[in-house]
Amino acid sequence: MPSDLERLAFLGVDPASLDPAPSHRVRADWLARIDSHSPDRRRCCSCKALAVATRVVDLAALGQRWHDQCRDCMIAGIRLNWAAGRPMEGRYRVTLWTGDRPILEGWWDELGLRPGKWCTGSA
Repeated sequence: MPSDLERLAFLGVDPASLDPAPSHRVRADWLARIDSHSPDRRRCCSCKALAVATRVVDLAALGQRWHDQCRDCMIAGIRLNWAAGRPMEGRYRVTLWTGDRPILEGWWDELGLRPGKWCTGSA
């Protein structure tokens, strides 16, 4: 998987241009950056379109920084992860059902079977 610095380089982002992120973030910190009604909504660090996602990258020389992304640049970053290796390879999707409703979904690292346990996942 690419490092944060490699991902920023792939997207054409200068790490020094990113806003510093607080060490103790709360929901309001990131929500104000991407909410469509926020007066503080940010633009994508790559293409300057309105951001729909944000994350914090930890850069050794610069510390923690906000990485704001539009939909297209976020997808490009995800595709970079897939090119480096399928992130869910070797993992199994599991759904816990009660009656006719799913109540819990998740990913497990091993496909273990024992009496009373059924797992029909796919890698």
